Amino acid sequence: MRAKCHRCHYPLKTCLCEHIKPVHNQTEVVVLQHSKEAVHAKNTVKLLQLSLQNIHCYTGKVAEDFKSLREALSECDDATVVLYPSPESTELTSTYKLQNCSKIKRLIVIDGSWKQAYGLWKRNPWLDKYPFYRLPDNIDGQYGIRKTQVSNGLSTLEAVAFTLQCIESTDTAPLYQLLDAFKQQWYRFSGN
Repeated sequence: MRAKCHRCHYPLKTCLCEHIKPVHNQTEVVVLQHSKEAVHAKNTVKLLQLSLQNIHCYTGKVAEDFKSLREALSECDDATVVLYPSPESTELTSTYKLQNCSKIKRLIVIDGSWKQAYGLWKRNPWLDKYPFYRLPDNIDGQYGIRKTQVSNGLSTLEAVAFTLQCIESTDTAPLYQLLDAFKQQWYRFSGN
């Protein structure tokens, strides 16, 4: 068994602690993470949890798995949106903040491979009561260590960082820096 860092929970030889800087996001980020993604070594939600000061992660596949979240949201439904490119979603642009100042209080993000994320969306129809937003098609992801069939596929970290920049003008540079450090560690120790 490899020794792990007590703070970041990565193996000691790939510890990321020196690269972790807090990001004080006002918008609550709620991650619905596919159970297979939760144990994937390259998942970026772990990185978000190390930096974001207002994040909660729920793992599962079907609506029943998210019962506690649904109950909590039913008490404070207002100003909640979902980041997922559903057919009815609205494109989120960098001018969003100027037009819709402080309307969004909670951002639900679906995390997994594209196939897993689609399955989560389909198996959780309770999400449909919230407005859906999608990212612009012209954003290029920098993650690179995971393969995708989607031409403009981003990691969850990149998607959340872009969205927080749009809706609350948060400085998300520390998230991108942490992602870069993670990629460098991965390439260094994976032999790529």
